[in-house]
Amino acid sequence: MKPLSSAIAVDVPVTSSSEATGSGADCDELSLLVLASWPKLDGLDDEKAEAEIGWLVDLVTAIRSVRVEMNIPASTPIPVALAGVSAETRARAGRWTEFAQRLARLGDITFADAAPQGSVQLLVRGDVAALPLKGVIDFAAERTRLGKEMQKAESDIKRVDQKLGNPNFVANAPEDIIEGEKEKREEAEARRGKIVEALERLNSAQ
Repeated sequence: MKPLSSAIAVDVPVTSSSEATGSGADCDELSLLVLASWPKLDGLDDEKAEAEIGWLVDLVTAIRSVRVEMNIPASTPIPVALAGVSAETRARAGRWTEFAQRLARLGDITFADAAPQGSVQLLVRGDVAALPLKGVIDFAAERTRLGKEMQKAESDIKRVDQKLGNPNFVANAPEDIIEGEKEKREEAEARRGKIVEALERLNSAQ
């Protein structure tokens, strides 16, 4: 085989710096775009629509909270009565009935002059939403369950307080362990607060 006697010449196109980065005009336009303020969309605010959707979200959230607090299965539809509400709220409820029923697992949505007996009352943006729970839950059994949950929460708080009240523990335990105990206490306090709310709602429904 003969040795290569000469190099093969390859033409490589030369790209100028302006061609590689774009023309000066293009760069100026890009810089202006990057530094430009975000466009303002004036005239698109709709306070009425925001109030209507906000009402629906608050209603669904409040009812879901009661379901969790009172251990009502998601498969059990519960009725809701809007008590003493305005014509505007009646119309609003009519427009969003299907969504509220699906999102909060509701049965019938009705209107009443006053909250029915045996109902848990929720205040939603000035409107009273009453949940008639007689026949839906066993009040005595639910009160017993909540009482046990309260005892557990208070026991957890007491246990953490004993640890944090021990000077030897605080002096020798790593900082992350101490912070973990404080977080446990905060969680137990929050749980106790929710149980208190649930008991108050249960008592008001009697």
